Amino acid sequence: MEWIVPMEPILVPKVPEGNEYIHQVKWDGIRGLCYLEDGRIRVFTKKGKERTEFYPELLELPSLVNAKSACFDGELIILNEELRPSFQLSLIRERVNDPRKVEYYAKRYPVMYIVFDLLSLNGKLLTEKPLKKRSELLREHLKNGISIAITDDFTNGDELYSLMKKKQWEGVVSKNINSLYLPGKNHKAWFKTKLSRRMLAIVAGLILKDGNPNSLILALWGNEGLSYIGRASVGLTQEHLKLLKENISRLKSDKNPFHLEDKTVNSKLARELKNAVWFIPSLTVWVSFLEWTSDGGLRHPKILGFTSLPPEEATGKEYVE
Repeated sequence: MEWIVPMEPILVPKVPEGNEYIHQVKWDGIRGLCYLEDGRIRVFTKKGKERTEFYPELLELPSLVNAKSACFDGELIILNEELRPSFQLSLIRERVNDPRKVEYYAKRYPVMYIVFDLLSLNGKLLTEKPLKKRSELLREHLKNGISIAITDDFTNGDELYSLMKKKQWEGVVSKNINSLYLPGKNHKAWFKTKLSRRMLAIVAGLILKDGNPNSLILALWGNEGLSYIGRASVGLTQEHLKLLKENISRLKSDKNPFHLEDKTVNSKLARELKNAVWFIPSLTVWVSFLEWTSDGGLRHPKILGFTSLPPEEATGKEYVE
């Protein structure tokens, strides 16, 4: 098996125009590459971590493929109660590391694999072929199944973007139909246009700088307690900072409020929250953000304002701006 570094779309503020582009839904999940050989599949994340045994839903893939071997690129998604792809739910599945818990999580949070590219077929790499040809071969050699589906292509990017806004989904990916499959962002061929989103978050604490509040530690409420989603300072006014400083003693807690089973998250928190002042989880804020990072944080978070809503309502529900 030859590892293929995934191609990543570049963020742009407007959907590209022109007949040379096709447009696809920007699925809000975990990137996944599936390698098929001799009837057996192997599932990897974008960074090359094997996760085969943790996604049993994908075991139907070999029965849907008309080839001896292949490599597929796609997104592992989970639909929430509103039938919208939820990154938070996908992250719950991705963080399962005990094989004994897979059956429980697969029933509670079933995964779908949305395929959007074919990178190799019957031992031959397709990365040097144009996207148009790869898409033709993908549809020729893969059928849709119960948990496997090929993403749709759209010719009108603006209409798709409007539909994503109406459905409150993540955004649009636009791809040059003549593009080769190149590693990372070393290209000018794939682009993503994302909708800004907002969400209610819990203030789990503060990061101080020279003894003064500098940024908020943000969290969400879940079945296992609070989960860390990042820090934010943009949007905080001098009045906000003054009020926070005046109320530190009233809000302060000696206990770290996070549930820290995941060692990766634990080490990340240790690095990022070195000078943290923990709060009793009672204060909530509205925060806008662009997208989720692969480790479950908010990208470009901005504080919109404090609220009187209870922390139990900060469950990760998103609203399109």
